[in-house]
Amino acid sequence: MSTISLTQIPLSTPPSPLETAWRKYVEKRQPELKKLDEALKSGDLAAAQQDYNNLVALGNNVLHKDNPFLRSDRALDFDAIGGALQNGDLAGARKAVAALESTFQQKVPPAHTTSSPSVATASSGGVDVVA
Repeated sequence: MSTISLTQIPLSTPPSPLETAWRKYVEKRQPELKKLDEALKSGDLAAAQQDYNNLVALGNNVLHKDNPFLRSDRALDFDAIGGALQNGDLAGARKAVAALESTFQQKVPPAHTTSSPSVATASSGGVDVVA
């Protein structure tokens, strides 16, 4: 049986490239969500549609899919926003944004949020970064 010495384990390891990319992605997505929410609250359908499209583009660029969220509940809420905007339904889009925002207030253990272990390890500092 071999023993691992604590001196062999680095005390602080730099973030992996995946963690760094994930943090940058989350930092870009948060302001876009805020802009979308503000456009909906002001009743500006065109701006809301543009903000939604910006989030879709962000998902395409980073995750290579049309939805910028990995968690299924968030993905469904995001799709509901898009459907409401496509129909010109600002009230429906506001409701879907509220549902999406509520998922960020829930504290769910990382093991239950996604099947991707690399995403779960990206959480740090008490900030929910699971998409």
